[in-house]
Amino acid sequence: MLLLGTLFWGCGFTWAKAAIAGLNSALHLSAEAPFGAVVSLAVRFGVAAVLWPIIFPAARRGWTWRGAMRSLRIGLLLAASLIVQHVGLERTSESVSAFLTSLTVLFVPILLTVVVRRPPRPVLWIGVVLATVGVWLMTGAQSSGFGAGELLGLGCAAGFSLYILAVNSAAELDDPVRLTFGQFVVVALACAIAGALMPGGQVMHQPRTLARIVVLPGVGWNLLLLSLLTTMAAFGLLMRYQPRLEPTRATLIYLMEPVIAAIYAAVAAGHAIGPLAMGGAAMILCANLFVETVAARQRLR
Repeated sequence: MLLLGTLFWGCGFTWAKAAIAGLNSALHLSAEAPFGAVVSLAVRFGVAAVLWPIIFPAARRGWTWRGAMRSLRIGLLLAASLIVQHVGLERTSESVSAFLTSLTVLFVPILLTVVVRRPPRPVLWIGVVLATVGVWLMTGAQSSGFGAGELLGLGCAAGFSLYILAVNSAAELDDPVRLTFGQFVVVALACAIAGALMPGGQVMHQPRTLARIVVLPGVGWNLLLLSLLTTMAAFGLLMRYQPRLEPTRATLIYLMEPVIAAIYAAVAAGHAIGPLAMGGAAMILCANLFVETVAARQRLR
């Protein structure tokens, strides 16, 4: 199920890049303006927040003050990480952004060891080392330097690492369906407020104008895919199934996201990847295969 969610996230980099460019163009903003990124997040999470409790009525029941605080905490972490990621996406390629985000594979075991005092099993460290080298190969093959986009991708990795640990902690105490709904609401509101404070934010006070923009060709279809697949389906699967695995093992599975992002960007947008990047992707696949094979053998004993 996490692999399925990762498939949606990987394709979502190309959809998000197209939607952001379309939004900024419709508002006569520069291609790198952060407004398009933030509004795209507000729209897709807003749609998810509306549809989720309709599809899953249990999300509306059983709320407590502590449960609301858990949703607020994970929602704010996710909102900050996604805003940084999407703003950086307009300053670098889809594959570079995806692979820098995937440095969670390095940050999560470090946080578990230093902060939580719960280091991962040795086999997971082997996978982390292999995957980190793969990330470096793929990023280096696709980037001419380490600029603003790459720095923002690194910041997203740090934020998403904290989010992964926060989800595992919250899921032990609350219903994942309810937590998913709560985080959708928090992210949508946080991004809407952030967008209203940015250049071009006056459109946030004009619902009809905003509605006309988000259904434009090149914007509406991509936002729909992002809302249903990259947001509702992927984060719904994450919230339910990620807590069943060790955080480090989950981040290794999430490393399929940049592989999928690079392949999809090459096919759908013509953003080809070089031989070093392909080697890095292969190393990441080998790291996942190694960890999963060892884990399967241990379960059989």
